[in-house]
Amino acid sequence: MTIEQLKEKIQYGDYQTLAKVLGISADAAKMRFFRGDEKTANVLQEIIAMRENLISLHRTTEKV
Repeated sequence: MTIEQLKEKIQYGDYQTLAKVLGISADAAKMRFFRGDEKTANVLQEIIAMRENLISLHRTTEKV
């Protein structure tokens, strides 16, 4: 996923979660992402993917 694609999918709380994973402040995590830090982008992509999978899983099981 490109940085632009990630920006479109970021939701409230993603930077706070990213900061906890990296052990830094939310502001520092956001700045690392906008500066193009590869590790930060990879972790953020994983956070977004996990959130989307969790939502999909529970929406699917509720309809059954």
